Amino acid sequence: MASVWLKGGWVYDGSGADGREADVWIRDGAIAAVTPAGAAATPGDAEVVDCRGCAVAPGFIDIHAHGETAALHHTLAQSRVAAGVTTEVCGNCGGSPFPLDEALRDKGQQLLTDVRVQIDWLDGPGYFARAERAGSSIHRAVLVGHGNLRAMTVGYDDRPATADELDRMAQLLAQGLEAGACGLSSGLVYPPGCYGSTDELIRLARVAARYGGLYASHIRNEGDRLMDAVGEFLAIVEGAECRGILSHVKTAGPRNWHKIDELIHTLRDARDRGVPFYCDRYPYLASWTSLDSILLPDWVFDGGRDAELKRLRDPAMRPKLKQAIVDSHGEPDLADRVMVISVGRETLNDAVGKTLTDLARHRGGGIDPLDAALDLVADDDTQTGAVHFSMSEENLRRLLALPFVMVASDSSVRDFERKPGQSAHPRAFGTPVRFLADYVRDAGLMSWGEGIRRLTGLPAEAMGWTRRGRLAPGAVADVVVFEPERLADRATYVQPIAPPEGIRHVLVAGRFVLRDRQHTGDKPGRLIRRGDDA
Repeated sequence: MASVWLKGGWVYDGSGADGREADVWIRDGAIAAVTPAGAAATPGDAEVVDCRGCAVAPGFIDIHAHGETAALHHTLAQSRVAAGVTTEVCGNCGGSPFPLDEALRDKGQQLLTDVRVQIDWLDGPGYFARAERAGSSIHRAVLVGHGNLRAMTVGYDDRPATADELDRMAQLLAQGLEAGACGLSSGLVYPPGCYGSTDELIRLARVAARYGGLYASHIRNEGDRLMDAVGEFLAIVEGAECRGILSHVKTAGPRNWHKIDELIHTLRDARDRGVPFYCDRYPYLASWTSLDSILLPDWVFDGGRDAELKRLRDPAMRPKLKQAIVDSHGEPDLADRVMVISVGRETLNDAVGKTLTDLARHRGGGIDPLDAALDLVADDDTQTGAVHFSMSEENLRRLLALPFVMVASDSSVRDFERKPGQSAHPRAFGTPVRFLADYVRDAGLMSWGEGIRRLTGLPAEAMGWTRRGRLAPGAVADVVVFEPERLADRATYVQPIAPPEGIRHVLVAGRFVLRDRQHTGDKPGRLIRRGDDA
């Protein structure tokens, strides 16, 4: 492998320590040495890269990502590389690329409307083999989704799992972990995971813990019942004696913003008691998920998508659905806070970029915005994606300031092509850069060393990785070189498909994937299997 000498940069090692002017020597895909600038002779076979005026840090780890199947198409991982990300952890929020049965595989294939990937696997070994053939510019780790486990055993019915069904879920999870998955995820606002009980999740998290894996959860509620949901998450982590990640921690909805003090006290108290958990958060004020998941309560999804569509299309059911939305949100301006950003059907492309208020106005005839939204979900076979501006800037800053909160994109890997009907959340392109530029550099929430730890050393610690997230001899040579004063997130909600500024070089396993701000086309990334920290 090539030898590279990153010379004269301001080096942050990922531990949280302040930076220092140093040289970094990379050899055979690993960090060979970190020495004071100019103190050591440049190895004769090394390519010298002038990093003066730049920061040099471990490659960023996106601890909460999606798109593990789409990544088999987007093998250059352009949105990640442009933002300095060298590793992503996928399979979050209860959905994963395995295990699958025929029905789940068919459903997954139908959702891949904008990428060319044939889902030709059902289990972990099949996915990993397929991913290895595809290659990648970045590393990837995968969790097993609780939603997959429940769909394959209980289905989409709102009922407890039987003892036999729970045993089968545990067996499927163990098989996924043995194949290389790094833990279990849940999405307790999404069907069918939302129908799983606390005891069910403790049982499954114990399986993950037995294999050294973790439990990552999109908790059951982030708004009116936030504290109950946080309590459940902590009970699962403690009951299973398993490392945990509370995903995209937030206080959702203006009427819940006041809960920030109670939330922070509860999280700090649990950490002080030794509960082994972390949180992650994206540095934006809008969430992004399916429009029906934003608006509708769990009972609407009982029985699966066909049952949901039947309810949506039943005129007699419509008043009950609208009242359920009002009761669960309570935001008088909800229709102005929710914006459509993707659709599944080309005939509905004109809905993209419109708030629910805009959507109703576009439909005409004095239609109510909630009716317009529910009609769209039904017409689009529930494939509509939307953003919801539900969060507080002050609360975001207070959460980011907590030392156990990591920064993650909660997004799928993307390229920079603009396609009709397909937009994105800006977090897919700008998350690490926005965090460092807006909250570390400009707002001064923390030191540069600590800010970089949130993107590197802390997520590596959460995953149990000892050779990643650090610039130290023997560590995997995943490195980002950036210009601190030039960092800027250029993605917006209106024009989200835009690379950030300020990232100059990115190396994965010691090889350049971004050089002088240009993607090299190289694909040195590898799959990080459970227990594999090489």
